[in-house]
Amino acid sequence: MRFDRSTTDALHTYASEVSSITAFFHIVSILGSLEVLALVGVLVAVALLVQRSWLTLATWLVAVLGGEALNLLLKDLFARPRPHFERPLVVEISYSFPSGQAMESLVVYGMLAYFGLLTVRSQRTRVVSLGGAAVLVALIGFSRLYLGAHYLSDVLGGFAAGGAWLSAAITAREAMRQRDMTNQRGQTSSP
Repeated sequence: MRFDRSTTDALHTYASEVSSITAFFHIVSILGSLEVLALVGVLVAVALLVQRSWLTLATWLVAVLGGEALNLLLKDLFARPRPHFERPLVVEISYSFPSGQAMESLVVYGMLAYFGLLTVRSQRTRVVSLGGAAVLVALIGFSRLYLGAHYLSDVLGGFAAGGAWLSAAITAREAMRQRDMTNQRGQTSSP
């Protein structure tokens, strides 16, 4: 807790003095906000619905909605208060642990990167897509620290929970995809 507090205090002091960088991190933080992630969630769901990509749509909905439910459950379970400052840079009312923006941005942008890996053939584009998602998620997590909305352990906890949930969703989808491929091979080889 001492390390969390000293890190948060140091970043908040710096952020209060450097307005240009602080403005940048306000914008980055918006990319991990519930509103932006919900908009991305709906747009991707509609695109998958139009394509009639049912397995991918189901995976997307389970990942995104399940990730949000898990985040709310963990926040209520730990009920950790947020950092408190005399002049806060952001005002949040929910509990602090885990960071919802860190967790949900990892799930949403991580799932988009996974879908990109499945559909894009170019190795270079795959690397750029995965790297871009990783940098964006890391910046969103850091923005929550920088703006004083969370402690370091909140962001790391959000990344850990989001990573576990994302891994579970991808593993389940891959298992279903393998099963479907095996069934299709069995149907084409039978007389």
